[in-house]
Amino acid sequence: MINFSSGHRIGACCLVLAGLGVAACKSDTPTIEAPVAQTVTVVGTDSAESKILSDIYTRALEGAGFRVARRAPVADLAGGYAALNAGAADLFVTYTGELLTYLADAEPAAASTSTTEVATTTTVPETTTTEPADTTAPETTEPDQTASSDSTGGSTGDDSSTTVSADESTTTTISTAGQASAISLNLQSNLIGEILPATLQLGAPSNAEKKPVIACNAQSSTGISLLSDLALVADQRRIAGTDGFKTGSPFGLVGFTKTFDATFAEFVPVSADKIAESIEPAPDSSTTTTVADSTTETTETTETTEAEPIETDADCGAFDSSLDATISTTMVVLDDDKNWVENNGVVPLMTATAYTPIVSQTVNQVSQALSTVDLREMIRQVDAGAAPSTVAGQWLQLAGLTGS
Repeated sequence: MINFSSGHRIGACCLVLAGLGVAACKSDTPTIEAPVAQTVTVVGTDSAESKILSDIYTRALEGAGFRVARRAPVADLAGGYAALNAGAADLFVTYTGELLTYLADAEPAAASTSTTEVATTTTVPETTTTEPADTTAPETTEPDQTASSDSTGGSTGDDSSTTVSADESTTTTISTAGQASAISLNLQSNLIGEILPATLQLGAPSNAEKKPVIACNAQSSTGISLLSDLALVADQRRIAGTDGFKTGSPFGLVGFTKTFDATFAEFVPVSADKIAESIEPAPDSSTTTTVADSTTETTETTETTEAEPIETDADCGAFDSSLDATISTTMVVLDDDKNWVENNGVVPLMTATAYTPIVSQTVNQVSQALSTVDLREMIRQVDAGAAPSTVAGQWLQLAGLTGS
């Protein structure tokens, strides 16, 4: 049995996006009448995470009374998008940041005219400059801890070709979709909805995200939950990462210093598959000390075994993906409270004809319940040999989304 986090947000409401037509989520799960012979065709890629996500949405639809057909996996996002456009599939689960970036190339005409209304009180820069955007803009907290509808991060781009402009009113034009990196999941979804052709429809974005993160071992993270907290003690912490992180920006030592005005005590270069091991060695590598306990009133003496502090090569690690299965449940994944890295939440993309009220209700309930922690744990189970359909079914049951 899989142990999932208890913080499911099944009742959390998502923001109604005018450009998307995303239905508002309700705290109660209404009775769903069985649809009349509607078949939804699902397609995904061959990756473990895509298989899991496809199975979750598929089984949820089947539980709601739909017939579901499964297509052979496609190679990537481009293949899934093409299958939907061709009418060969109805549902493809992808990610907001990746989709927004892809659409800049796939739908250039629509992307160049995409606009969205943003209140002047937000952190979206009101500027007409075409210079590369500053990477210091904040990002939302880790999605499994804060609902996406609460995200209010500012929009910035990477160090390449971001162009963000705005007039003196409340209209902000993002001329190159996908370069507005640290905007909230809902704003990303709104921009996507404006670019998508009328034949496609976006569901509610999920709190489950795939993006670079910093995680620390338990003994180094006491009192630390935010990246801003880490910045205050960074000069006392060692961080492990790949050579790419050493020079990277925004996600890298350069970007961290620029955003948080802090520098780590030491950078420990390791390969991607050794990051977790460098900050949290296997349990059998630690030593123990036996301590006698003679506090009882009897003449018996009991002994307890205490683990000595584990020596590690580093205190924290820079992981390229929050879904990296080597991130253990005892590590603390720090919340990105300054919107440092681009949001990239799980989101269902569907054909407009298949996106009926009951279908949208079903897929959006799944999106609202899913968390990064849960998805990472499911990937860990699949990597260990479990079938994606098995872990998907277990998660749906625990989330209360198994249907009637």
